[in-house]
Amino acid sequence: MEISEKNLYQRQTVLPEFGEKGQQKLSKAKIVIVGCGGLGNPVATYLAASGIGTIHLIDFDKVDVSNLHRQVFFKTEDIGKPKAFVLANHLRMINPLIHVIPKTLALNKENAIQTLEEIDLIVDCTDSLSTKYLLNDTAILLDKPLIYGSLYKFDGYVATFNLKTPEGNSANLRDFFPEPPKNQIPNCAEVGTLNPIVGLIGLLQANEVIKVLCAMGQPLINQLLVYNSLNKQQLKIKGEAKTDRKTIETLWNENQY
Repeated sequence: MEISEKNLYQRQTVLPEFGEKGQQKLSKAKIVIVGCGGLGNPVATYLAASGIGTIHLIDFDKVDVSNLHRQVFFKTEDIGKPKAFVLANHLRMINPLIHVIPKTLALNKENAIQTLEEIDLIVDCTDSLSTKYLLNDTAILLDKPLIYGSLYKFDGYVATFNLKTPEGNSANLRDFFPEPPKNQIPNCAEVGTLNPIVGLIGLLQANEVIKVLCAMGQPLINQLLVYNSLNKQQLKIKGEAKTDRKTIETLWNENQY
């Protein structure tokens, strides 16, 4: 069967709020997903299926047997292979009409600007606090929106940071948490997590990406969505854009990562 944009994307282009114009915006978009694990799996898969034109995948890690519980688009035969390349092959099988560019790279201060400067939007699917602050500050220096996702046990967190608005760019990670905590917060390998919350937060991130790229609905700006999977409750923590570019430049020069 011939695969074309018309038959592949018909279920979303029929939406009057989205339509052909929305699809064109997605097809022209270039995004980067940093982290191809629990959050990156669903984010990348759903955005590839939606027709994002170019998807960069960045992850330095390899598939481990412990990943399979929540990184559900990996298989046992993928154990030991680079996550970014395994996920890229999966995306190409879902949608041959898009460009997928995997990189086995650990982002740091020396390579972040050059690696991310040519894309339209950054998606943070990492589980490292230092990398999250690095991505946040890089997004500000490059004036790019960043879709944030994070997990802690039964809780998930989602926000759209640094998005242009008529009032200026929206709040970013440092407006909610000015500095990383002095005591390192354990990751899911140390405190554990159930796999449904991982998928839920990843899907919320993917939804934010589409909303931002297509200028649809109300993105999660100046607020941090917190979702608890045990009681199915959610709350939104309000924030205000206070951290200016000069502050980020100072932190960058002080090597805060």
